[in-house]
Amino acid sequence: MGFCTKCGKEIPEDAYFCPSCGARTLKGKEAGVSAPLDEVRDALSTMGRELEKAFETAAKEIRGAFETVRENVKQSTPIRPVICKNCGQKNLSNANFCTKCGKELVKK
Repeated sequence: MGFCTKCGKEIPEDAYFCPSCGARTLKGKEAGVSAPLDEVRDALSTMGRELEKAFETAAKEIRGAFETVRENVKQSTPIRPVICKNCGQKNLSNANFCTKCGKELVKK
């Protein structure tokens, strides 16, 4: 007598499947006997591994695309200072108020 690797119940030495849980035994695997449930389980396992690889590849491609877009935006967006009409101070292009005199900046 042996024991099932899935449920641990005792099984006959010549059994291809566990009489308790239905899992294929080592003898069943060696004999090439397959159960529909095992085939489905194996197919789903293979599909899961393939999907994981595909998602990893897609994630790398998306990260690369975002990096390319980020670089293109940086290069295409000119950084022009906004000059305060009140005091002449150069301010960052996204500023709404002058850093020197506090007046509202008029943007073109």
